[in-house]
Amino acid sequence: MTALNNQNLLQLRFVNQAHIEAVKPSFANLPANPYADGAFRKRRYSVIKVQNDELVLQAAKAFVQDDSINTFQGNVERTYENLEPSLLASNGMKSIVNEFRAITGISEERDIEIHQFRMLAIESNTPPAPEGIHQDGFDHVCICGVSHENLEGGELLVYENKQAEPCFKMEIKDGMFALINDREVWHNATPMNKIDASKAGYLDCFVLTA
Repeated sequence: MTALNNQNLLQLRFVNQAHIEAVKPSFANLPANPYADGAFRKRRYSVIKVQNDELVLQAAKAFVQDDSINTFQGNVERTYENLEPSLLASNGMKSIVNEFRAITGISEERDIEIHQFRMLAIESNTPPAPEGIHQDGFDHVCICGVSHENLEGGELLVYENKQAEPCFKMEIKDGMFALINDREVWHNATPMNKIDASKAGYLDCFVLTA
């Protein structure tokens, strides 16, 4: 495995752990997911703008990806509950979004889409990304690790193209902030397994796109 040598393809940093600790409790309130991945992924989804240092919800819309991008549930209009108001108002969430804006250089006029995930290890080799090696169809895709419990696997994989072997692999640690150039590289994650089969195992993260 060779590391990517162009920082414009993949950028890594860590968010202040205090901000991560501040947003962790909200993942316990994620609702059930009624779609094809609902057995192993709980989620919320919001579109926001940053206005006067506040995260302002934009009009609710269905989330849909073309089946050329998402072969698992492409062309399916999916509607999720918004991120909780208390989470959007928190300094922790604001700091995560501002980190995303700083590293991407996007303007205040740009919409930012935020997915809040709890990915559950429910059986042997549960796939965090059921669509496999994929792109999301955005300029910028950021994965922010928040928490993990009783889990092995779920590492981030990055590929130079869909047919290649992974050129980067890294555990999604709490506070890890990985910005992927979605137009140039592909990504996936390794299967997840519980360490102790008698207890819940999961990975909590945000995915921010613009």
